[in-house]
Amino acid sequence: MESMGVARWTSTVQELAGALGKPDVPARYVSRGLHEDDQQPAVAPVPVIDIGRLFNQDGAVAADNEEAKLRLAVQSWGLFLVTNHGVDTSVMDGMMAASREFFRQPPEEKQRYTNLIGGERFQLEGYGTDRVSSTEQILDWSDRLYLKVEPEDERSLALWPAHPQTFRNLLHEFTTKCRVVKDGLVRATARLLELDDDYFVDKFGEKADTYARFSYYPECPRPELVFGLKPHSDGSVLTVLMVDDTVGGLQILRDGVWFDVPTVPHTLLINIGDQTEVNTVTSARSMPIEPLMSLFQF
Repeated sequence: MESMGVARWTSTVQELAGALGKPDVPARYVSRGLHEDDQQPAVAPVPVIDIGRLFNQDGAVAADNEEAKLRLAVQSWGLFLVTNHGVDTSVMDGMMAASREFFRQPPEEKQRYTNLIGGERFQLEGYGTDRVSSTEQILDWSDRLYLKVEPEDERSLALWPAHPQTFRNLLHEFTTKCRVVKDGLVRATARLLELDDDYFVDKFGEKADTYARFSYYPECPRPELVFGLKPHSDGSVLTVLMVDDTVGGLQILRDGVWFDVPTVPHTLLINIGDQTEVNTVTSARSMPIEPLMSLFQF
């Protein structure tokens, strides 16, 4: 999948950050005012759902309790944390470590996986920054590695990093485990709406696209002026997000107020996407879902 874009403002934000050498950022990255975030946001009380219990359909009270949490999540916040998700902590820790190791490599090594063809034409997959559509576009203070992971036979393995050596196997295992989480959650959501379990699965098809996004936010001399990722909603179905255990930053907008999203070690954060909202409102207007932002993110 390719699209034309203008020449990149800089090769990567990571290289720009290393070359600045002064307490300022280029105007192309300034997207916030000096005092925009003076007030400390409250922490969003997002539900924590044990999906091992949720997926247990034997009528147990525990499963009913988790289903009630899911209903609350999709009706209110549009996101929730999940525990007992089946992804081993060793896989999660290994995936996080491997992604950090990739971004620590020299620029020439990472450019082997560039998302620019001929230095100018943007392709969705690969390493670099998000697409630059115009010379007036305000840019995000982040780099990314973006890879198609499903369907498995459509993977562009030439863009999957060969270093560290653990990267490819870990991403394959993480994808396999998260597929179970993803499929189980869309079926549970269908049941909440009193639809057939496979209603959403049938809508999206057996070979729905799934992407993994690894985001890197270099140290910024003026963090109060930039966004790592600008406020947005995601146009897909579901996001399974693995966040840093110690560094926050993700926020959600509700009723005109921004809230911090909590970080809980070894949980997965699930965001309900726009496509789920559209399909839900179209088929079962009794329970509208608020969108936030299908892909995996790290």
